[in-house]
Amino acid sequence: MEQWRTREEVVAGLNRMEEAHTGWRRPVAFAIGELRDGETVFTLTNVNERLLSSIALARACGHVSGTATYTLDAETMAEAVALLSPAAACTDMDHPNHRHWTELAERLDRDGGRAVAVFVQDLDDAPVDDHDRAFRATIT
Repeated sequence: MEQWRTREEVVAGLNRMEEAHTGWRRPVAFAIGELRDGETVFTLTNVNERLLSSIALARACGHVSGTATYTLDAETMAEAVALLSPAAACTDMDHPNHRHWTELAERLDRDGGRAVAVFVQDLDDAPVDDHDRAFRATIT
């Protein structure tokens, strides 16, 4: 498995992933929420940060641009984690999404739960659904 041990290698990996994702536009905010008792719960959110995580998640669920939500199964979660995994070798950087997504993927695999990815292109965009509304309430 490829490992990116330096910040430079992480940035190079980010650039390659973004260039290979035709039409990609970075969102201003994104996260993965877990569906619990009919509600979408977000325990880690990203606003104007974690660019590698945003493209990894986007590639895993097929997102290119705009404000959108995607229901995620264990397989899609595992793909997002795998796309982030090379960067985890860089000890100069924190990797909160990798840790969070790994734990969530394990829980989904074990318990058969569901998760949802939310991408917000612009905070002025209207929320697209209840998952997006729950996310916006978390980040404002």
